[in-house]
Amino acid sequence: MQALDTPTTTTISFSPLVKQYTLEEFWTLPEPQDRAHYELIKGNLFMVPPSDWPHGDFDARLKKSLILFLAAHGDPGNVYHPREAIYVDDTYLEPDMMYVSNDLAAKLGKRRTSADIVFEYFSKSSATYDRTTKADTYLALGVKELWLIDADGIMIEIRYRIMKDRFPAWEIWQYRKGDNAESRGLNGWRVSVDELFAGLT
Repeated sequence: MQALDTPTTTTISFSPLVKQYTLEEFWTLPEPQDRAHYELIKGNLFMVPPSDWPHGDFDARLKKSLILFLAAHGDPGNVYHPREAIYVDDTYLEPDMMYVSNDLAAKLGKRRTSADIVFEYFSKSSATYDRTTKADTYLALGVKELWLIDADGIMIEIRYRIMKDRFPAWEIWQYRKGDNAESRGLNGWRVSVDELFAGLT
């Protein structure tokens, strides 16, 4: 075994046993390489890898469908993409896309601590994090509806926020080939699974 000639000092720690970050400390961290980015959950730092194909194609199709629906229904809210984020004192998340109604935006003011609908597009490197840690953090932050786009499973999974035994929980519905995924937060907005995945799997 050979020792390094020059000792290295790790200035960024991903173990909460070593370091937990405030939001102000998080914002001062240097950008990671390779198009990855950091997220913060209750002071714990997470490295999120860059997205894989066909992430951008899903985003383009969903964004177009959503914006056309909003325009046809009186523009009841806005659609946001990174680097727009949801954040509180010790938590900072960047959804792949989110919808914030005008009513919710008025309640939140300048600090966006939640959203009506959040969208995450799975990649092989981030699927477990998106389904578990990140999804449950959105639940805790009051997000009402979460769309998870699974390219490998050719599926749209929608989670609707409910209360169960006095605690928030996700009610999970999965939409596959031949189905139309339907929003509860935006009544009447439907997305065809076949059309969303056409040519992308």
